[in-house]
Amino acid sequence: MTIHDALHQIDPEKGKQLAAQYFEESYSFPGTGTFTGSHFESFAGAPNPVNEVTAADLLAVQTLAVTVSSRAALGILETYAQRISELLSDIDPTLKLEEVRDEGDFEAVLGKNSSAQALWDLLRRNNPEAKRWNLGATTASKIMARKRPHLIPIDDSVVTRVIGRGTASSWRMWRDELLADNYLIERADEIKEHVERTDLSTLRALDIVLWQYGKTL
Repeated sequence: MTIHDALHQIDPEKGKQLAAQYFEESYSFPGTGTFTGSHFESFAGAPNPVNEVTAADLLAVQTLAVTVSSRAALGILETYAQRISELLSDIDPTLKLEEVRDEGDFEAVLGKNSSAQALWDLLRRNNPEAKRWNLGATTASKIMARKRPHLIPIDDSVVTRVIGRGTASSWRMWRDELLADNYLIERADEIKEHVERTDLSTLRALDIVLWQYGKTL
């Protein structure tokens, strides 16, 4: 299974319907979405500092059904705040994953020695000498996607299952499939236009449809 395969299983009109449902207003809680994740990008309004992880960012990721432990929050917002800002400043906030075309660019932007990988390792506490602060891969991906939505895909168990990612790198898988042809980008553009959310990244638009589809399987 691939991302292409998964999306080909979802009729384009059905995909638009699934995205529209995601952004429907809640009947029980007027002024908010039926799915709190519909507020992920807009939570706390503008401005969203591009080179700083804020308390609002950590609350925003919780709209996607994860929690950030107090220990992790203290580390992110205080102890390692300066280092996180330094790493984010090295990652172009406008760069799209589909623009990382050749292998050299991929290694520079998302490879093992990149600032993105260093930020991932910091959030995950991958230093063998560091004690984990109970922040999993899914949560780390959502924090990074909040700051670099066009570059970092969200790792979610539902979408991982639907696209058959297994243990493969989601960064490379999404990049390779985005570059394969224009199909994924065209589908994302149709979805964004349908729900009138042109601010969404290609990655996020497709993630919403795949997640909505996958959670019913």
